[in-house]
Amino acid sequence: MMRALYSAVSGIKAQQTSLDVISNNIANVDTTGYKSQRVSFSDLLSQTLSSASGSNGTSGGTNPVQVGLGTSVASTDTIMTVGSSQSTGVATDLSISGNGFFIVTGGSQSQYQFTREGDLTYDADGNLTINGYKVCGWESYTTDSDGNKVYNTNGAVEPINLYSDSYSGNKKLMAAKATTKETLSGNLKTTATAKGTALNNIGTISQTATTKTNSTGVSVSSASGLTQNSTYTVTLTDGTTSGHFDITVTDASGATVATLTDEDLSDGATLTGSNGESIVLASNSSATAGTLTFTAANSKDQTTTMTVYDAQGNSYDVSVNFTKSYYDSSTGQTSWYWETSSSDSNVSSVTGSGYLLFDSSGNLVTTDSSYPSTASVTVSPSGSSPVTLSLDFSNVASMVLSSGDSSVTSSQDGYAAGTLSSLSISSDGTITGTYSNGQTQSLAQIALANFTNPQGLEKVGDNLYVTTVNSGAFTGGVVAGSNGTGSLSSGTLEMSNVDLAEQFSNMMISQRAYQANSKVITAADQCLQSLINMVS
Repeated sequence: MMRALYSAVSGIKAQQTSLDVISNNIANVDTTGYKSQRVSFSDLLSQTLSSASGSNGTSGGTNPVQVGLGTSVASTDTIMTVGSSQSTGVATDLSISGNGFFIVTGGSQSQYQFTREGDLTYDADGNLTINGYKVCGWESYTTDSDGNKVYNTNGAVEPINLYSDSYSGNKKLMAAKATTKETLSGNLKTTATAKGTALNNIGTISQTATTKTNSTGVSVSSASGLTQNSTYTVTLTDGTTSGHFDITVTDASGATVATLTDEDLSDGATLTGSNGESIVLASNSSATAGTLTFTAANSKDQTTTMTVYDAQGNSYDVSVNFTKSYYDSSTGQTSWYWETSSSDSNVSSVTGSGYLLFDSSGNLVTTDSSYPSTASVTVSPSGSSPVTLSLDFSNVASMVLSSGDSSVTSSQDGYAAGTLSSLSISSDGTITGTYSNGQTQSLAQIALANFTNPQGLEKVGDNLYVTTVNSGAFTGGVVAGSNGTGSLSSGTLEMSNVDLAEQFSNMMISQRAYQANSKVITAADQCLQSLINMVS
């Protein structure tokens, strides 16, 4: 009878453990990345009343007579199946589609801890964290032929900082980059009238004067015979006659183009140079001594504006002007003259001009060195170092389009300085930062850990696990989606894998088992009471 009592007590204890595990599962039904547990039972040693015997000539064999002594908890297993993904729309929320754990550091249990929780954030210092623990990955890198970062995923993992590290320096701020290359793309309109005298001669075309700065009160009403797109300075000094001026015109190099002595500007003035240059000043009876700067530019058939950045990130608008030069009827070739200019008040001068050659089909000829498809352009800002860049015309054509649309656009490789404004994370854990200047760069790569026996990991709270002798050692981080790990999904979190229906069913079974064991104790007690009553 006492055996019955002890067996029932062991059953109650075992079912109590089962209910403890079930209640913990239900409590964590909404815990991100939680893995449910289950309890397995095993019977205790049985008391053998008689051993088995074999058969002989007179009798058959008998089975052993044993009475069980109850049950015990054999194990509590962690179920490592992947939970469902829940969409959050938060770029730094991550879920793992298969095996693997995020690697974090900062706990008291060991150097590294591991978790399936993927709600990543970053603190004021730029540390990437999960629930306050620093997320580990790779920041050391090399660059490929295109200049992209390739992280050293064979190296040791380390805590990720989004703002700075010893490899990339300051990642919160992106330094400005001066423009080194502009690429033009598009089509030059074929309906323009050719104005030159040969494929490589634009000839003499009309010019206009654009006043940029004026401290004299006068203005240039027209100009001709000047070097295309050059900046000129008109200097007025007091003449020998009161109200009259000595006038000197110089080009961008400082060379004198034309002069007038003791000129009355009340009826205007025309300055003529030795090479046929002509600069007409509008009439002005209140002019003062000083300087006037203007740009003489040819009339244009087509213009595109490009942005140029200097090393400090300042931007300047520069125009590339196209004029149809010549059509060779014998070969069908067409040439265009191009020149650069700028009406930006912060630009002192722009140098760069040349000819482009197109074949009879309108395709750019790139094999004739007399008509280079790339050229050097120098932009000289006021008070800043000149910016020299390569201008690439290889994507420009001059042909009849069915749409009738003819335009040329530009793209360039420079940019202003920017600050980190947002993050995105790819399926392999690469973190890319987007900056206020529209540029992007990779900041780090998140690593995952995988184990020979993940069920052997030990839970230490805060959704964290540490290794044990039965889980297998942590041998280093691996790239998400490789070496048996799942890929990452941004904007989602892994839900708990607790099945409530299963837990309620198990709870009812444990409850009935607990009650049944209690009844056994009651029945055994009544039997013992009856025995005691017989003695009394």
